Amino acid sequence: MAARHQDNLPFPIAAGYSALALNGAKGGGTKYLTLQFLNYARWTSQQHSTNLPGALRIIVKQNLVDSSGAIRPLGFFKMWRPSVTFFNETAHWGMKVPLSLFLYGGFKDAGFGPHLGLFLGVALSTAGEVAVTGWSERFGVHMGLRQIRSYKESFQISRDARGSALAGAYAGASGLWLRNFAWNFSFFEWKRYLHNSVDRTPEYAPQFFCSHLDWLRSLEKKDQANILTFEAATLGTYLTFFNMAGDNIKTKMQHDPARYPSFTGTAREIVSNHGVLGLTRGSMFKGIYLTLGATMAIGIQERLSDIMATLTAREDSPRLMGLAVARA
Repeated sequence: MAARHQDNLPFPIAAGYSALALNGAKGGGTKYLTLQFLNYARWTSQQHSTNLPGALRIIVKQNLVDSSGAIRPLGFFKMWRPSVTFFNETAHWGMKVPLSLFLYGGFKDAGFGPHLGLFLGVALSTAGEVAVTGWSERFGVHMGLRQIRSYKESFQISRDARGSALAGAYAGASGLWLRNFAWNFSFFEWKRYLHNSVDRTPEYAPQFFCSHLDWLRSLEKKDQANILTFEAATLGTYLTFFNMAGDNIKTKMQHDPARYPSFTGTAREIVSNHGVLGLTRGSMFKGIYLTLGATMAIGIQERLSDIMATLTAREDSPRLMGLAVARA
């Protein structure tokens, strides 16, 4: 079988963009249902600019212990509130891959090349993600951390703090764009590089990496794809400072829009009070959540899309063969 062209992003597009979007949404929804507690822990760590043990203490005090000191085990599930976060995750992961692939193809064909074309395509697709999910991300952070049950109350607080309905609905959108863009671009580049390293001769990758590539080639394609997605997500998460910084700024602006009305002002206050490393607070929780979540969401997306493409091909084969016989 001929190797995939090295400029292409390694996703199963045979089933079409709509299949990728549908299956990405399924993966995002599964990610929310299984890993939202890590997402909430990340928000808490960023809200209080505290480390992992500090965030855990706050979560236990707020969700698992009542005013009399009694343990409330079911309080664990409060971290899945509000339910709009489910929409946020399904829409976000449903858009990420197909929209990026579509825009990247257009920019690459226009002569921008594989890297600048990807940069531009991801920048534009990330803007689309923010436009569709920025308001739901704000509701999730604001209502989850402040434990507000009313969407109307949450929106009113943000609108009053920001001065307009649109600014209130999209508080923290600039940080959200920076976070998503930095991670998306890095992840796609790493995933393409890693798949190219497996598909091509050992000379494509450093010598020390070749034994790992040989092991990957011995696996079934679905297992191989899952591991490569995990590795790309790990590298894209932990080697991208702007991903961490943008996420930290976004969370603070969404949790307290009155205190943090602007992107630059929020960044300055974080650095002034906590140093540059303050921009990376919550990175432990975020890294675990995003690495596991991306592997799950994109793994489901790739596997289901590949199955759909295979089934479609099998259904088309008899029809195409019949046409060929008729023409003969």
